[in-house]
Amino acid sequence: MSMVNWDAVPSVEAYPGITRQQHSGAHTTVTRYTYQPASVFPVHDHPEEQITIVHSGRIRFTVGGEIVEMGAGDVAVIPGGVPHGAIVLSDDAVVSDNYLPVGQRAPLRVLEDATTE
Repeated sequence: MSMVNWDAVPSVEAYPGITRQQHSGAHTTVTRYTYQPASVFPVHDHPEEQITIVHSGRIRFTVGGEIVEMGAGDVAVIPGGVPHGAIVLSDDAVVSDNYLPVGQRAPLRVLEDATTE
């Protein structure tokens, strides 16, 4: 068993206003993102399936060209290879992304500078 407390996991700036903490097991990666108000995660893709859980705040996601707003308690499954990105609509937000198989430390390739639709 592997166990960690988020307080012990180093935080790095993924993009302006967005910090990332990450922990991996043998087959799965979980990443916790903390977003500042109006921060933007650029549209990108990666081969891993992604399950996103919004813990607090409101975020507008663009997934495969579709726009959806999510809030605390919402869960989305994003298939591998599908372009997606986000912009924070609330004061701040905390989101967990779970990747299977073990995910990359950063998006494989950024497709657009920002998602502001």
